[in-house]
Amino acid sequence: LMGSPLARTMVPYLFLSLLSQSIGTFATSSTHRAIIPSRISSPSLRTSTFQASSAKLFKGKALRACGNKCRELREDVKDDIAKLREEITNAAAMEENRESLQFKEVKDPLPPSSKGEIFRACFLVSGLVTSLGVALRQYAAKKLSISGADPDFITSLTSNLPKDVFHLDAKELGIMVGIGAAVTLLRQVTLASWEDYQWATDRSNEQVLRPLSSFDLLWVAALPGVSEELLFRGALIPAVYPDWRGAVIAALTFGVLHNSGGRNLASATFATVAGAAYGAAFLATSNVLVPMGAHTISNLASALIWRQAHPIATAYVPEVKPEDSEAASDVTAKSKKESAPKEKRKRKQKKANQGFGA
Repeated sequence: LMGSPLARTMVPYLFLSLLSQSIGTFATSSTHRAIIPSRISSPSLRTSTFQASSAKLFKGKALRACGNKCRELREDVKDDIAKLREEITNAAAMEENRESLQFKEVKDPLPPSSKGEIFRACFLVSGLVTSLGVALRQYAAKKLSISGADPDFITSLTSNLPKDVFHLDAKELGIMVGIGAAVTLLRQVTLASWEDYQWATDRSNEQVLRPLSSFDLLWVAALPGVSEELLFRGALIPAVYPDWRGAVIAALTFGVLHNSGGRNLASATFATVAGAAYGAAFLATSNVLVPMGAHTISNLASALIWRQAHPIATAYVPEVKPEDSEAASDVTAKSKKESAPKEKRKRKQKKANQGFGA
């Protein structure tokens, strides 16, 4: 019976029907060549058998590929769900902390800045201010020399030499720390009692301090402290009047220039008072390092206190101008007007189709 032509014709079909139940058996193209014996007498039968086995082979490969893709998608969905759950948990914990600790939010925050933008702006402005300070100190030295002032007094106020600049005794160190602490305390009292000053300070600090690390706060506090004091106290005071009049002029100039960058008149007023304190320290010690150190201490302490009171960033929402909203509403109205006839035609067609079907 096995040697009969009928058996030789049916055996390949039996093999194919059994092997098609298992998808993994059709892995290579050599499988179906081994299944289809070359001894089938009829070429047409051999061709049809080959086509049937190939169709099942390709179907098995497609099913395997589909299964693998589904498994990958399922794993991706699981990962996404896990991440989403983690974000929801963190947001809930953050909201609980916000409510329990009463974290302060910044009103009307300025557009956020990157750390690179802050670096460039700080180094550029500090370099420019330092250059102006050095040039103005040279002018002040020549002016005081012409006026016949004491050479030691001129040197103490205007010298740019390291041996004349970098000297600090215990008394000067005490004045530096005391002025820095006093300005910091005055800033905190002003923030608590003057809403306009708090609003301006929070906006400026949210833009500048938020992207920075704790280490970055040190040089951000030192660069403006050193450069500004070199110009306004170490150069402007001896260039105009090396006494209280020069300190007042320098303080007023210092305050006016602080009425910018998201700050307001309240910021300018506080800067004027702080500038007067730094000027008094400079005149009392004749050492520009004292106001430099006091300014840096005040900047650093105030930045750390502000970061402690505002640990969570405030989201910036761009302000929508009236003309932008009007233009958007016009576009929306125009699109609705254009789409109205199309919607009407669709409703008519749908109604007609429903009537025809009924």
